[in-house]
Amino acid sequence: MLDSTTLRVTLGVITLILFLLFAFVTYRSTRSAFSFWWCAALVLFMGGTLAYLQDGTANQAWANPLGNGLIVAGAASVWMASRSLRLRPSPWWLVVGPAALVTAVSSFDSPATNDWSGGPLFLALTGGLIILSTREIIVLDAGLSRTRWPLILTSGALGVYYLGRFVAFLASGPRSDLFVSWFGTPSTTLITLALLTVVSFSMASLSGEQTAKVLAARAARSRQELLDGGSVQRRLLPQSVPDLPGYDVAGACVPSGAVSGDFFDWQRTPRGLAVTLADVMGKGVGAAMIAATVRASLRAASPSEGPRHTMSVVDRAVEPDLEANDAFVTLLHLQLDAESGEIVAVDAGHGLGVVCRADGSRDVIPSLNLPLGAFGTQTWATSTTHLDPGDLLLICSDGVLDLFDGSLEALARAADTAAGADPTAAEAVLSITRLASQGRHPDDVTVVAVRRDAAGTDHERGSRN
Repeated sequence: MLDSTTLRVTLGVITLILFLLFAFVTYRSTRSAFSFWWCAALVLFMGGTLAYLQDGTANQAWANPLGNGLIVAGAASVWMASRSLRLRPSPWWLVVGPAALVTAVSSFDSPATNDWSGGPLFLALTGGLIILSTREIIVLDAGLSRTRWPLILTSGALGVYYLGRFVAFLASGPRSDLFVSWFGTPSTTLITLALLTVVSFSMASLSGEQTAKVLAARAARSRQELLDGGSVQRRLLPQSVPDLPGYDVAGACVPSGAVSGDFFDWQRTPRGLAVTLADVMGKGVGAAMIAATVRASLRAASPSEGPRHTMSVVDRAVEPDLEANDAFVTLLHLQLDAESGEIVAVDAGHGLGVVCRADGSRDVIPSLNLPLGAFGTQTWATSTTHLDPGDLLLICSDGVLDLFDGSLEALARAADTAAGADPTAAEAVLSITRLASQGRHPDDVTVVAVRRDAAGTDHERGSRN
């Protein structure tokens, strides 16, 4: 048979190779607690094996207890790795405690002359810790890993072997023929080498599967959080249509994902209605959070003092947040006087509001301001138009343009689509959002429509007479 020194050197070299492979392939890609503890176990096993090379020399007095402590610490690290698979805590003292105990006992057991100093405690702790790690894998979810049973059998066999060494040590001693033949250093080193190699590759596979499962669970939680956020966001949109005699109002938001960076809102005012449609730069959760902030600021501002005052209040409230997040918001905010049909609007870089006249003509609401957050606070300019009986006011987000050809000319096509629908605001909105539901749309699609009742023409003529 090969001598003990050659086998120990071979075990140390192979353990080093396994450590390098595991550290630079598995741990580097997963950074999991499981991978960390297995890397630690390999380093400790390697250190303990190399320490035993000093047996038979003057250094045996310190090297033998040190080797015992490192091997036990390695077995405890295997236990910690297995505990981490079940997301159980893996405190460092469960590694240091057994290692310190066996090192202390070995140091007082004549290590200078006894190469089996602390042998019974060393064998009992090593076998027991490996058995504990095997138990952790046994109680894992059966569907966790394809390598679960090979790992159980391999690590279990190693634990049972070390407990067998412990029993043989107590029964016949380390110099007996039974112990030397079946549990001596050469056979133990060969068995440990073979099983350690199998366990390392099984551990690598298990580590990858564990990481994939954690990432899948995290992705599922993220999806659920997005869905919950989308539900909250939808409930923050207007849930009822304002009661405004002579007018028909509707709106809809079709997000491209779970949450939207667009929003629309309306509020009844003493003289009519305030309407807002906003589009935050970007998409996703960040844009949705900024949209909620802008909406809350609009709700806090009193609409009775006019669009210019409202936008000044909102600008001062949200500008620091927009600057901090390097974001901006395009927005169209208007107030409608129900009696006269006059619309006073502030367009902050939006440019997607159009009045579809009953005679077929189109009046685009001009954009006279920069987007919110573009260059700090600004003085807000307003524009004025009228909504006459039979006219339709249509406000869109830029996602509507992508439903056509993506150009600004697409606004005219959207206006034609809405004006050509049945003469209700709801049908005007549906004629556009229906296009979004027919295929994948890259951006959020938001539409608000306000139609003035054409019957109001006769009523107004009668009033003037």
